[in-house]
Amino acid sequence: MDIFLVILKSLGTSLGICAVVLVVFLVVMMFWVRTAVRSRVYCFFLNESKQLTGGLHKPENNTIIVGSDDNAPKYLIHPKKQFWSYWPPGLPRFVQEPVPSYIYVAGNAEPLDPYDTTALISPESLRKISDEAMLKQTWKDVRETLGIKGKLGGNMLMLVLIAVVGLIAGVAAFIGFTNMDMINKIIEILGG
Repeated sequence: MDIFLVILKSLGTSLGICAVVLVVFLVVMMFWVRTAVRSRVYCFFLNESKQLTGGLHKPENNTIIVGSDDNAPKYLIHPKKQFWSYWPPGLPRFVQEPVPSYIYVAGNAEPLDPYDTTALISPESLRKISDEAMLKQTWKDVRETLGIKGKLGGNMLMLVLIAVVGLIAGVAAFIGFTNMDMINKIIEILGG
């Protein structure tokens, strides 16, 4: 019984120490994150290998320099192209701090604008393009414009394709049945 109490006391003390260390670590981490993001921006870089990397950078005269050597690339900052994200990624939200962020693509000094993305196709256009009745009508108009007969030409081609596929299937079935007979004869010879 005394050993059980000693084990419980030592476990309680261990858990208490772990809890205190965890709380101190989280408080220190929160202050470190707040000082690290002060007057900095978080930049996402999409490399040519399609890998997304990111880092905190200190802006100077509406530019940021990535690296410390003389040939380090320089990127522009536009307040209209900024958005907010939480840094550092992967930590709980109560430890993270919001920081102005930019997205850059390799070979482009200007950031992407996440709010002004012009798409090549709108959802309404995609719906109209994928509408089967509209596609049939469009093909009918194209055939009439080019002078192609719609019904017989398409059906004749379909019949020829079906006949060719049926012929190929018949030949494959014949070869399969022929080989099956040979396999049965081999099994009989071997005594199976």
